[in-house]
Amino acid sequence: MSEYSKRLGRAVYKKRKALKLTQTDLAERTGVTEQTIRKIEHGNGNPQLSVLGPLIKDLQIDPTEIFYSQENNEDGVRKPLDILLSECNDRQIIELLPVFKAVIDLAKNSGITATE
Repeated sequence: MSEYSKRLGRAVYKKRKALKLTQTDLAERTGVTEQTIRKIEHGNGNPQLSVLGPLIKDLQIDPTEIFYSQENNEDGVRKPLDILLSECNDRQIIELLPVFKAVIDLAKNSGITATE
């Protein structure tokens, strides 16, 4: 069982429970079988994109939860930045990139460490 399958399973289970859906409800909403939902939640599924897409969209799962592990970032310190960036359009992000780079360079040059 891959780490991605485990993360997907945890994310699907957590969102399904938060929405107070049964596995049957979710299966009907996404057009897959209840067995498929069960396999995915237990980390045994390796769903095709035709299953994964509707599942993530219906449950509004942030793909970064699955594909980019937060294990190195247990405190979630990057989450507020992710949220702010998600509220920007592409043009705004492009305009902000030089500002981010300048601030990061300033932090590095002033000796600020990752633990501060």
